[in-house]
Amino acid sequence: MVKLEEVSAEQYEQVEVLSEEEDYSDFSDEDDFDDEDESLLDRIAALKDIIPLKHRNRVSNSVSTLTSWGKTGATFVGKSAWVITTSMFLLVLPLALEIEKEQALMLNSGNPYGQPAGQPQQQQVRAPGF
Repeated sequence: MVKLEEVSAEQYEQVEVLSEEEDYSDFSDEDDFDDEDESLLDRIAALKDIIPLKHRNRVSNSVSTLTSWGKTGATFVGKSAWVITTSMFLLVLPLALEIEKEQALMLNSGNPYGQPAGQPQQQQVRAPGF
């Protein structure tokens, strides 16, 4: 509930005389305002009134579109990388292992009695006719 109080003309004149005697300056007393308490986000939020609504909406739509394209691109790259690496493991890795086995078999098949590949083979003497 609102309480109304009547102010007499004498009280109004006293208040007016007091206010005229005070020293006024162009700067208001902002002792309560502390710049250190205000974050960068607060300052940016305060700037939204300066930029017209039409421009804010255009920037917002552009950022939304770019974000959407970025997410779509990242998803596509991730899925493509998954397909390529899985294909490599399923197709190329067994092929590489078989090629390596075949090369090892070729090196070892020329060496009788399990001699290392670097040593020359001994010539065996065979009897004539055998």
